[in-house]
Amino acid sequence: MGTMICLALGKLEVDWGKNNFFSDHGALFQPSDLKQIPTYDEDEDEEDPEGEPLVLMDQGFGKPLRHVRDRLELMGYTLRAVEHHYERLHRMHGMSDKPIPFTTLRRALAKVDVTKVSGNYSEDYDPGEFVRKEILKRLALASERHHYYQTGSRPDHWEIDLLLENFGANGALRLLAENPANLDLDVTWDFGPLVDAGWAEREEFQPGPTPEQRFLIVTEGSSDAKILQKALQLLRPHIADFFRFVDMEEGYPFAGTGNLYRFTQGLAGIGILNNTVLLYDNDAEGVAKWRDTQKLTLPPNMRPMKLPDLKALKQVMTVGPSGRKRANINQRAAAIECYLDLTRPGLPEPVVRWGPFNKASETYHGELEHKTQYMKHFLDLRAADPAYDVSKIEAVLDAMVAECVAIAEHNFIDSRASRSEPWK
Repeated sequence: MGTMICLALGKLEVDWGKNNFFSDHGALFQPSDLKQIPTYDEDEDEEDPEGEPLVLMDQGFGKPLRHVRDRLELMGYTLRAVEHHYERLHRMHGMSDKPIPFTTLRRALAKVDVTKVSGNYSEDYDPGEFVRKEILKRLALASERHHYYQTGSRPDHWEIDLLLENFGANGALRLLAENPANLDLDVTWDFGPLVDAGWAEREEFQPGPTPEQRFLIVTEGSSDAKILQKALQLLRPHIADFFRFVDMEEGYPFAGTGNLYRFTQGLAGIGILNNTVLLYDNDAEGVAKWRDTQKLTLPPNMRPMKLPDLKALKQVMTVGPSGRKRANINQRAAAIECYLDLTRPGLPEPVVRWGPFNKASETYHGELEHKTQYMKHFLDLRAADPAYDVSKIEAVLDAMVAECVAIAEHNFIDSRASRSEPWK
């Protein structure tokens, strides 16, 4: 009979393997996700009075779907990518019958209440039978057109069953995450029984993204890198392991001044394969170089961005030749320290001092006074403080993650377009 290993959302199995044959789902998890998780004994003699399998606990990984969803996006499993691959599978299998539309599949999966799914599965299916006999009825995908799935006989367009079974666990999880009721359920990977039975070594189950799935974030200075790393640690710890940072003040690998624009030219020239986001400040100098970088011919795995324009930065106290007045510092003086909470007790009043005129951006360049104090106060936080206003730095993380997801989505679609094997 052998030993099963399953990736599941609640009681709904979305991928399974047996003995030596299983898929690696380590990228969905982090070391902190290691814990005792439920597994199900399918021995009929061990069922509870309601016919459900006996729940056992064993070692595995478990993480809430809302956090797994964010990791899936950074792996390229966006809704657009999922739809693209679903349609490609139809073309790849040369199906003559009209398939279930992706919108139907998406809506059906988004309506599934996983808490009501039984954990009692049958065994030993032929190709395609698992989806038809177990998954379709659980996901309420049957319609008038497909009513004969209920008969248990092989339908004329059995290929659709096989296609859905090859759809892939990550795609199914991404669609199941469209139902808010599912987001707090754990996605679990129960490798413990496989290790206990001697079919695999514990070292084979390592959490975290592969080097190819990580992102290199290149910033103008060390303060940017330190603040972003801290922000991820405090606000997005469930995806922090996807990011590595390089700043232009330390360890600059090319001769010159450490300028981010020149660094980008060098990276593009050597054809760097890493997923790379080039992050400029939202000040006069940063905006000018960001615009210059956009004119370069960059590969799809490299994307330039600047810190986002925010409404909160439109009325900041400034000082210059014309005296003190509130002004819009977007694209003029918004370095990353301006995205921190500048109103905490004990900190100086936030003031931007205007400096030289930047010809490239045709505006004056400004700089936040006492910015080191604001940075130190943020870096000294030991945990997320409800009294600390994180809205601006959250907006920075949102923008940075969006650029990374765009890279991952392109890589995913492009790689599948040149391959013919089923999606895993």
